[in-house]
Amino acid sequence: MFYSKILTWIMGIAALILPTMAVAQLSADWMIPAAAHNRGGRGTFWMTDLSLHNPHEYELPVVVQALPSNTANHDVPTISFTLYPWETVNLWDVLGPEVFDLDGTAALLAYADPGLVCDPIESCHLLVTSRTYTPEDDGGDGEYGLAVPGVGVERAADWATLAYAAGILADGQHFRCNVGVGSWTPEWTTVRLDVQDSDGAIVTSDYFDVPPFGHTQHRLPVAVTGGTLVFYLEAGPADSLVFPYATVINQETGDASFFFAEASTVGATVAKGLLQTAGRPSPPPVGVHIAIDARATR
Repeated sequence: MFYSKILTWIMGIAALILPTMAVAQLSADWMIPAAAHNRGGRGTFWMTDLSLHNPHEYELPVVVQALPSNTANHDVPTISFTLYPWETVNLWDVLGPEVFDLDGTAALLAYADPGLVCDPIESCHLLVTSRTYTPEDDGGDGEYGLAVPGVGVERAADWATLAYAAGILADGQHFRCNVGVGSWTPEWTTVRLDVQDSDGAIVTSDYFDVPPFGHTQHRLPVAVTGGTLVFYLEAGPADSLVFPYATVINQETGDASFFFAEASTVGATVAKGLLQTAGRPSPPPVGVHIAIDARATR
């Protein structure tokens, strides 16, 4: 009888928790922290496919914007279209000539149309993800790359959090590491990165000056094996939202792994008591609206 009561209690708690977990996996506002349409080393050419899924039984108007790297994106190229019930739209090579026609790297924003009345906010939830890949550098028929999941705005780092990525490899021989930050903030921000070795000692600190609605990425400036990256805001407005990440590349094979830096209040002694503004963040204004056929076949 005692164990039966315990089991009933556990099942009741699970019934409360699991729906919340499922809801938390979707969002109305998404950041893809890293996307590419550019040439890499060893004959590679990297490109990004973006996928958006509507989980509802009704139509959902959505907007996608590109945030080119190292640019103050006060006005950004924008596309908008409607996701039909349960539909998935794939934007193949999203930065390429058929969609945004941008060379280089960028971050991407994807969100339910801000003009919608989202009450509750879950009524505007959608799923956004991507993969960045390159054909084989020897001209073969295959390709290799990595998944770069979309990140809901609820998981952004702000003034009350630190953002962590663990298990980073950058030994200067077999593995290299790129680190970057995407920003959903209308002003400049400065993000600090403390690089810890596996014993917890800070071996160096790095800084990112991130433009408004911007994206920046560079090589990790120090060797570390199995260490942890800790990102946090040093300057910016009270409603700053940033999305730090790392990419570890095997220098022999070209295979890559993506690490999103997860934000947490745990350990956030640097917090200045500022929290992100309640409600949905404002998107950057439209610079040019790009008309595309979102349902074109690949």
